[in-house]
Amino acid sequence: MTKKILAVDDEEDIRMVVKDVLESSGFKVDTAKGGQEALKKMKKEKFDLVLIDFFMPEMSGRELLEAIKKDSQLKKTKCAFLTVASFPERGIEKLKKLGILDYIKKPFDNEDLINRVKKMLDQ
Repeated sequence: MTKKILAVDDEEDIRMVVKDVLESSGFKVDTAKGGQEALKKMKKEKFDLVLIDFFMPEMSGRELLEAIKKDSQLKKTKCAFLTVASFPERGIEKLKKLGILDYIKKPFDNEDLINRVKKMLDQ
């Protein structure tokens, strides 16, 4: 069965690159330009993985992650950050406690992104 991924980023070019790269590997990818749009889509459709940008206007990636984890319908959804943000080791540990599976830095290597997505989906 084709795995469904939601890419959440306020920058359209990033959303499109992530969509193109992952769809070329056989995934079904939907996008959202912010947290509110992502939550609406997640309530309508089940996603196997959500890739979240950390810095977004209106709702940050952290706020979106917290909203997902508080929602009884969504809390089991696998999530990862895809961001330019640099976090110290301690910061990454805190994020993992919030429930992220991975932290992928932008700009990313296409093959690395595909491999890490596959690894998260297998967890």
